[in-house]
Amino acid sequence: MQRPRPKRAPSSRAGRVRVDGRPLPKPRLDRSSPAKVEIVSIGRELLRGQVPDGNAPRLAEQLTRLGAVVQRITVVDDGRRAVASALTEALARGSRFVVLSGGLGPGADDRTLEAISEALSRPLADHPGARRLVESAYRRLRQDGLVSLQGMNAAREKMCVVPVGGDAIANPIGPAPGMLIRLPGGVAVLALPGVPEEAQAVLQEALPLLRDVITAVFTAQREVETPTKDESALRPLLDRVTEEFAGVVVKSHLPGFERDTGVVVTLEATGSSRREAESTVESALRRLLELAGVGQ
Repeated sequence: MQRPRPKRAPSSRAGRVRVDGRPLPKPRLDRSSPAKVEIVSIGRELLRGQVPDGNAPRLAEQLTRLGAVVQRITVVDDGRRAVASALTEALARGSRFVVLSGGLGPGADDRTLEAISEALSRPLADHPGARRLVESAYRRLRQDGLVSLQGMNAAREKMCVVPVGGDAIANPIGPAPGMLIRLPGGVAVLALPGVPEEAQAVLQEALPLLRDVITAVFTAQREVETPTKDESALRPLLDRVTEEFAGVVVKSHLPGFERDTGVVVTLEATGSSRREAESTVESALRRLLELAGVGQ
């Protein structure tokens, strides 16, 4: 008996609707600027503080290193509606790339693919690639003595369906594949497993497919420790540097009044080349030192 053929994807208009029924704004892709990224961590155990979020900080660090700008990290319950709302809100804010971690396994509370299906108005359909990955994973786990059940069951079948238009991404460690789906305007959504080691493994599999989403933007950063513990006294100098170097992010941080350290100022710049980013941040640092009277 042949399996039913996957349903065809709905029209692009149908795919651009929020959970509440309102249309999403049309994405406008600006390849000359860093990709705006949002990360959504999924799991009630995260909200209750039962386990730390082992994915978002590491993902943010890696994506920043690749040239993306992580503009928001959200933690949501593992309910379908909560995840769907988080995704549609991220897309409405103009994110070019949304990464969701958690909720891809065989459990009853693993609802991420259902949520993505709802948020994008794309039905779930059997994916031959996902099926091959799931079957192969369970064969490997059984050979290693980690599971005893042979073949497929309803819980395992759940991991073989993805929203129409999505691609399954190999998980070399666990049974649940990742999922990458592209949207109009060059936007992409990537779903990763919640187990940190598996999330990292799937991300590495997905990165070669995302070169057109996360464009090569280089970041340079400099830190300087000041002799004062008073951030307010530094404010006029930092405001002046920010005004003169619009592309440089200037941050100040006091490790603590009780510590034997002053305010640490961080300057960060991006550019289309490493040399450009380094040159910009060095110029901003020289200007800050000049305003502070250092070396005069």
